[in-house]
Amino acid sequence: MLKKLILTGITFLTISNIFAQGKNTVYMEAKGAGLLYSLNYERNINDNITVRVGYGAISLDPEFDIDSGTIDGKSTFTSIPIMANYLIGGGNHKLAVSGGVSIISLDAETTFGDFDLAFTTAKVFGVGYRYHSLTGGLFFNVSRYLINFGDIGSFPTFGFGFGWTF
Repeated sequence: MLKKLILTGITFLTISNIFAQGKNTVYMEAKGAGLLYSLNYERNINDNITVRVGYGAISLDPEFDIDSGTIDGKSTFTSIPIMANYLIGGGNHKLAVSGGVSIISLDAETTFGDFDLAFTTAKVFGVGYRYHSLTGGLFFNVSRYLINFGDIGSFPTFGFGFGWTF
């Protein structure tokens, strides 16, 4: 079964590379819309508009003192950025104006059961530089994001991404 999945994946990537050259980008972004990091898939709708979905998760295994009111356990932080980008400029060097949401959750597994500590959808706005060849190859971006948590407030962050366009 695993061999069939791998063969199907390789076939899909090969066909995508032949027929849709420069339309797909896969990259990792640190400290961006996914907060800590995110692995992203981006698709060019046309030369100026792209859409993106990403995933980032980190497991935290803190050791708390139960006498101080905290509970021993493991927690997981998950983020899913879903965004659209408008690209300005010609050639491979572009200014990207971005907007979308980041779905964020924090869950805890404890000896008393599993708890959903927080779940929110944050609005994300960004602007940045990207090196993005529509014919395929290296992808690089540096972006400034403003992440808005509604009543909680907003905070700015910088994102750095590296990947490949095919």
